[in-house]
Amino acid sequence: MNKLRVIILLLFSLFFLFPPFAQTQNLKIHFLDVGEGDAVFIQSPHGKTVLVDAGNLITGFRVGEYLKRNNVQRLDYLIFTHPHFDHIGGAFFVMQMMEVREVFDNGENLVDWVNSVDMYRWYNKLVRSKDNYRGLKTGDTIVLDEIRLNVLWPQFPSVSLDFNANSLVIMLEYGEFRCLLAGDLTDKGENVLLNQGLDLKADVLKVGHHGAGDANSEEFLLAISPKIAIISVDKSNLLGYPSEEVLNRFRGNKVKIYRTDRDGDIILTVYLLKKGKSPKINIERHKSFNKS
Repeated sequence: MNKLRVIILLLFSLFFLFPPFAQTQNLKIHFLDVGEGDAVFIQSPHGKTVLVDAGNLITGFRVGEYLKRNNVQRLDYLIFTHPHFDHIGGAFFVMQMMEVREVFDNGENLVDWVNSVDMYRWYNKLVRSKDNYRGLKTGDTIVLDEIRLNVLWPQFPSVSLDFNANSLVIMLEYGEFRCLLAGDLTDKGENVLLNQGLDLKADVLKVGHHGAGDANSEEFLLAISPKIAIISVDKSNLLGYPSEEVLNRFRGNKVKIYRTDRDGDIILTVYLLKKGKSPKINIERHKSFNKS
């Protein structure tokens, strides 16, 4: 009996000294294949969860199912970069499939849209009417354990009449690792960020506006200098994304390109090395997620 007590006490001691998952996992970023749209799922090394955008009205359900298959019962943060339906459409599924602790968007002025378009009226009721909602802008930071999500853009809601130009741009920082989530930012916002002289360097770039030609300028790309570019795009999109000119721009700068239409779900696992050394990034590709 005494031996049993000793064993139990030892197990309790180990639990508190080395809690589950402590220092045993690494940062994971899942760029989900949602066809037309964006959905980026972030897991901190200690189990905190963030979803940035949620796919469209068709694939939003699959985003929720993906999260459940990864044992996610609750999202700590849900962030919508801007109110286009290929980014917010999945809200109608994800927010009813699991608990969301806090929800954010870019604070876009939707008054006229709420009064004239049912989808925005429903979005307003589902998202913005909640006590746990608030808008984000330049200078805001969300902290998840040792991860920081720094909002670089927009400076204030509705910088432009163009929803894409107002898209949230977020720099994810984890030790020496940086990933720029450019949402659907276009060249208008890119130029302002460049003129501000911000440090935009990042290891990974979630390419702005699905690789469209109205974004991803040569100057913006050089300022970021990514090793890896992720393009979220539908294989049968009608707008011809990504632009061949943009793709050549990445190739010319020796940036490794991954695309959800060809690679499926793209999962990055980030391992921090000694201070001052570049992080190790492991990349997995799974083509099963967005199959009909």
